[in-house]
Amino acid sequence: MKVLISAYACEPGRGSEQGVGWNWSLAAATRHDVWVMTRAHTREAIERALSACDTSIPTFIYLELPWLRRWAVREQGLRHYVYYTLWQFRAALESRRLQRVHRFDVVHHLTYASIWLPNLAWISGAKFLLGPAGGGPCIPVRLYAVLGTRGATRELVRLAAQIACRFNPLVRVGWRRAAVILVQNEESFQALPRRYRCRAEIMPNASVPDELRGLRVPQRGRRTAVSASRLLPWKGLSLAVRALEDAPGWQLVIIGHGPEGDRLRRLVDRRGLRERVRFMPWTEQSELWRFLSSADALVLPSLRDDAPLVAAEALVLGLPVVAFDQGGPAVFARAPGARVVLVPLGSESECVHGLAEALNGLANNGSIDDSPSVDFGIGQVAERLDAVYRTVVAAG
Repeated sequence: MKVLISAYACEPGRGSEQGVGWNWSLAAATRHDVWVMTRAHTREAIERALSACDTSIPTFIYLELPWLRRWAVREQGLRHYVYYTLWQFRAALESRRLQRVHRFDVVHHLTYASIWLPNLAWISGAKFLLGPAGGGPCIPVRLYAVLGTRGATRELVRLAAQIACRFNPLVRVGWRRAAVILVQNEESFQALPRRYRCRAEIMPNASVPDELRGLRVPQRGRRTAVSASRLLPWKGLSLAVRALEDAPGWQLVIIGHGPEGDRLRRLVDRRGLRERVRFMPWTEQSELWRFLSSADALVLPSLRDDAPLVAAEALVLGLPVVAFDQGGPAVFARAPGARVVLVPLGSESECVHGLAEALNGLANNGSIDDSPSVDFGIGQVAERLDAVYRTVVAAG
């Protein structure tokens, strides 16, 4: 069938939303005639990657708003989301033009993957698929102290924005027009208004290139845990640092950058953990994979997370993941072959103790082993996506 994908974020060799846009577009193209609308600033990277592909590839349509492009330089902040919304109008007009020429069976809004953001490609008139979308997980108020004053304030602003988005007609019309809504976790399912849940299905957007499997290495037993993410308050990295005090056999490597970096370094110094915590700048995706393959565990102490791609990458490598029992990690834990140790999201002290207990349990029972790992490869995504497309087309 013919499929039009709207992927505002789409770039090869990247994680997060960009990686999802790229991996899922490639997966869809293995079974269908796929066209992808995305931003023009990634054109060079996309066309370079396409030239190296030896499978069916999508046709890309590059859209931009050149007079406002500077607003989209930083992938966060109010200006960026205003740009995103205006880009959706541009994509809507393009989707209608393309529909008149190509007669798509399905139009699929892929990224940004949030139930709270506008998605306007449904204007094409083809059957509409939304997701996998997240945005449901929220941080319990009892853990706001972990965020610090600035982080807690930002979280309150986020919650207020979500409440406003619930009444945004540009958001609600996307829910109403979707034949199927894919959501990444139980929290996002529950966040949808009740009338739309009958068309919703939980499906994380986890996807990794197939070559990642070749990087698995045997257990080395160095007891090195890795946390890889943007250094933001809600990522909960301060809890992972504090957990080391009760997990003396472990070292922690924190990979990433962000405004929480200085605060974390001060915490490490205060706790006397400088010899056991190492900070590394954010690195290329291939380098991150090689580093993960030689570690013993991924610690993902996020206080809210939809379906973190780094967790999927770790699981494909056979690496155990320690995370809180919420959002994406709770869904990943149900996947065949997944080694996810879920820690209850209790009080601050209970969270710290739970992370330490999970690490100590891995030290006693072994970390990487030779058991089959999870399959989040392109072929697996293509199979699931094909089934969803057929459901969308069959919808009344």
